[in-house]
Amino acid sequence: MVHYPGSGGHKIYFSTDLDMSAKDIIEYYRTRFQIEFCFRDSKQFTGLNDCQARDLKKLDFAFNASLTSVNIAKVMRKRYYPSLSIGLLKAYLSNTYILKRIFSKSGLKPNRTFNTKLIKELFGFVAEAA
Repeated sequence: MVHYPGSGGHKIYFSTDLDMSAKDIIEYYRTRFQIEFCFRDSKQFTGLNDCQARDLKKLDFAFNASLTSVNIAKVMRKRYYPSLSIGLLKAYLSNTYILKRIFSKSGLKPNRTFNTKLIKELFGFVAEAA
């Protein structure tokens, strides 16, 4: 049992291995939840469930790509955008890609001064939608 004095709450952790130390039990639980969050984020944001291949090599590649992209997104979020969720980060990166693609296909040269306001509005729509 772990008491959390700041919140006044407590949690009970269990293990069938009676020789395991309390520190190891808590560390295993933390690791387990990080793995579960990785799978949850992969399902929600990187299409872990969307692959329709039947070949094992293709499925293996799709699963690895999905889980790797979540891990990369978590590192990017932690380093550059700590206030954003993984979902908002995905939306920002998608919008940035689309915006760059529009400019590259249209042949127009972006005017940074003029477009700064438009870009902030575009990203603001994402923040409001989330």
